[in-house]
Amino acid sequence: MTTGSTQETSEQVPATDSDAIRSETPVTGPPAPWTARAMPFVERYALLILFLLLCLFFSVYEPTSGTFASSANWRNILGNEAVIAITALASIIPLTCGQFDLSVGSVVGLSSIVTASAAAEHDLPVAVAIGLGVLSGCLVGLFNGVLVARIGVNALIATLGTATLVAGLISLYTANQVISIGIPESITALGSGTWLGLPRTVFTLAVVAFAVWYVLTQTPYGRYLTSVGVSPGSARLVGLRVDRYVLSSFVLSGGLAGVAGVLLLARAGTANPAVGPGFTLAALSAAFLGATAIKPGTFNVVGTLLGVLFVAVSVNGLVLAGAADWVQPTFNGAALIIAVALSTAIARRRAGR
Repeated sequence: MTTGSTQETSEQVPATDSDAIRSETPVTGPPAPWTARAMPFVERYALLILFLLLCLFFSVYEPTSGTFASSANWRNILGNEAVIAITALASIIPLTCGQFDLSVGSVVGLSSIVTASAAAEHDLPVAVAIGLGVLSGCLVGLFNGVLVARIGVNALIATLGTATLVAGLISLYTANQVISIGIPESITALGSGTWLGLPRTVFTLAVVAFAVWYVLTQTPYGRYLTSVGVSPGSARLVGLRVDRYVLSSFVLSGGLAGVAGVLLLARAGTANPAVGPGFTLAALSAAFLGATAIKPGTFNVVGTLLGVLFVAVSVNGLVLAGAADWVQPTFNGAALIIAVALSTAIARRRAGR
């Protein structure tokens, strides 16, 4: 007797062409909302838009409308801010390399004193006096670079100590007296004269800004500085001498701060031993504000200049509106805190993305 058993069989259905097409087609989610698509534009140009809106506001606001938009006021803003702008450009070179330089303001003051003393008290030629002023900045930068790159001192501690040391030496040399007699007219003419309707200091700033932009973005040296700033360990693995790049960034920073000191002397017509350190906070505020604009998350020349103008126009408009003297330092401090917070947030968001 045979027993019949039923055996269930499973048949495989051959894949059709449409199935193959579906399997090869990448699965894409829904399109990103417009807010996500607009975020890169907002990151790049938010500071510029705020700057333009600020200019518009002070131009139509009744207490400031009569003065703010005048050509004389803008010449004053551009002429005065050239020193801070060059100091800010000096600070972004070590920042690109991942280091802070808190001595840039003191170097500005030192260069101003050295140039004035060489020309007015020692009767040296103007070109030699200016060269000594810039050289003094380079030497301070070299000192910072040795401390940080060779000895391994933390950059914040090293440059803060250097700033205090330089301020003390300036006080010792000048006995806290302003150098105002004997400044050559050829120096003061650089700060007070105009070319094509603009202060001469603006043209010096333009040359310095182009040079810094070119070095940081168009040369291997600038790309190596960026690599060191992003990851010193990786830079060492590919054969870069990290210590040399860190040291050179401080030397360049000191030299540019020296140029700013010469312009400060030319603009003011006197060398005041007390004014230099105040430039550090303003320079760092502009540098970090600039890192939130144009190329967010990166210290860049155009963004830094925009940061300088944003702070300058804000303070100028508030002063014209009758604000008290405490507004400028308060605004600079607030701008620095907000700029650092925004830079950190942008960097984290981009790292997460």
